[in-house]
Amino acid sequence: MPNLGATTRLRMSQLEDVKRDYEDRDVDIARYVNPRRELIKDSQRFDDKGEMRGRQSYSGVANSALGIWADGMQGHMVSQSLRWFRGIIGDPFLNRVDEVQQYLQWYDEAMYGEFRRSNFYDILGEWFRDAGSIGTATLFTEEDISRSVAVHTVIHPREIFIAEDMYGQVDTVFRKFFLTAKQAVAKFGKEKLSQAVVDNAEKFPEKRHEFIHAVFPNEDRMFGSLLSIHKPWASVYIQAEARQEEEGDDGTVKRGGFDFNPYSVWRLRKNSDEIYGYSAAADAMVEIKKSHQLSKTLLEAAHMAVKPAKNVPEHMRGHVRLEPDGLNYFEKGGDTISVIQSGVNYPIAIDREEKVQRIIEDAYRVDFFLILQRSEREKTATEIMELQSEKAILLGPQVDRLENEGLKKKFDIVSDIADKAGKLPEPPQILIDSIEESRARGTSSARIDIQFIGPLAQAQRRIFQMQPIKNALNELAQASVIYPKVLDRVDPDKLAERILDSTDFPQDIMRTDAELDEFREAQAQAAQQAQLQEQLQGAAEAYPKLTKAPEEGSPAEALKETVGA
Repeated sequence: MPNLGATTRLRMSQLEDVKRDYEDRDVDIARYVNPRRELIKDSQRFDDKGEMRGRQSYSGVANSALGIWADGMQGHMVSQSLRWFRGIIGDPFLNRVDEVQQYLQWYDEAMYGEFRRSNFYDILGEWFRDAGSIGTATLFTEEDISRSVAVHTVIHPREIFIAEDMYGQVDTVFRKFFLTAKQAVAKFGKEKLSQAVVDNAEKFPEKRHEFIHAVFPNEDRMFGSLLSIHKPWASVYIQAEARQEEEGDDGTVKRGGFDFNPYSVWRLRKNSDEIYGYSAAADAMVEIKKSHQLSKTLLEAAHMAVKPAKNVPEHMRGHVRLEPDGLNYFEKGGDTISVIQSGVNYPIAIDREEKVQRIIEDAYRVDFFLILQRSEREKTATEIMELQSEKAILLGPQVDRLENEGLKKKFDIVSDIADKAGKLPEPPQILIDSIEESRARGTSSARIDIQFIGPLAQAQRRIFQMQPIKNALNELAQASVIYPKVLDRVDPDKLAERILDSTDFPQDIMRTDAELDEFREAQAQAAQQAQLQEQLQGAAEAYPKLTKAPEEGSPAEALKETVGA
């Protein structure tokens, strides 16, 4: 068997070589856009933490735009205060089965509970800021067994090294990170660690030691095996420092596996011939640097305006007082101090700075998130919704990658943890049978998928789903004036169902097919009863006009008894 520690270190060095090409780009982005990540290079991992960041920054435009975008994306997509997802089945027929609909509602509630109990919402802001600045954002999920809850950690972009499979999907993640000696002993146990780590855990518990975590497709996978080392994803932890304490010791401190890759690597944008992601900051870097240079120039111009250069006679050297209320004495007709006119034109520089600011904010689609604040006039709710839907289209590519590379993968992991802990509801038999059938066919039509229903997703659906319906109904309404029967082509129930689905109307408020049939039957019976009552009342009013008394057992006598005449 090959030396696992040596193999992991070799692969680590290869991935480091690939990522090194992106360091200069990431340094500029961190410096000018996201100073929190300024220690972005691998060689900076030993630098002191807590130092002041952004010392070379002169403009807050890009950082502000990033903050608005990150907070806006989280608020419109994954906010704790709203219902932002719902479970659906790939098979449309199953989605219409009442038992399945009820099960999906219970599933949704269980998953909302899992996310609320974890730290998921607490760390999302950092994840979005990494994606919006560096362009590659990584979220690691593991289970806290003691609390039976998922724990999510945003991984610093400096620590992550990735590779793709043949289809462009991230299938290999290496992470180089530090643990304190105390943390290392708690995570791996003393018997697996070097003596230096064990000693530090007792004497210097906050002493940091470097480790490597590697997750990649498992070549030793064994179906049906209960051992973690036979799961689809291999997991290896090693100490970064090679050690030769015992023969055969390769530095491996933990080996296992996962059913799902615990790392969700979200690349905001990506070139087809590259591995790491790009962001709005990378695309607008020319304007961002220009913004910093213009701000620096304006600061110098403002400084020049407040404290302009002056011509001072030589014999006054050392005797000039230029502070407020400073007194400079001279003889009548003597030399005076004069200001040098620099010719700086403020309006030109300010206009240029504002133009650059608009370009940077446009790269982050700031107007979508501040549509109310920046409205030139008061708009109706309909106008605002239409504007949001139009601008939401521009965010489509970013949302697609967020859903596919980030959120859906996170759902798989959290759902797996909750299912193993017995926290998810039991599926109905019809769904179990469909799952077994789909597995036999080698398809996944019966598996639970996730549909995102946050405000941003709704705004996009209004354009792509609701607008064609509205246009068609408007055209039909006009045509029905001449040809009334054209409306017969539209099925009212199917139309109502499509509209409610497109607007993400709550499922628990909608009537099921059985409830709808029962409701309509009750309405029909009530209408029939009212019609009968009306007929009886008419007959009762006509009865007094009859001169002959009703015969015993005749319909007239029954009518008399019914109406109480």
